[in-house]
Amino acid sequence: MTWKIVADSGCDYRQLANPAIDTEFISVPLTIQVADQVFIDDASLDIDKMMETMYATSEASKSACPSPDDYLRAFEGAKHIFVVTITGTLSGSQKQRSIS
Repeated sequence: MTWKIVADSGCDYRQLANPAIDTEFISVPLTIQVADQVFIDDASLDIDKMMETMYATSEASKSACPSPDDYLRAFEGAKHIFVVTITGTLSGSQKQRSIS
């Protein structure tokens, strides 16, 4: 693999149709904690269940950016990496990316 486009799941895309040759798109999921349940923001996220849980609690929900290890795993096998994250004022994703 030559190129990887890596984005946290705050990105509107879960996949890219027809990427360039030798290019792969990877979405690294954020997590959402609602009460005592943690939801992973990936293709298997049951949004209806998450919203039901959210409406059933008075606790504030929390989100967490992907860990540096999550990004490192997404980078594996690429010679060139283009990373897109939520702005640093909204998430820690951008700050963590600079660590790796």
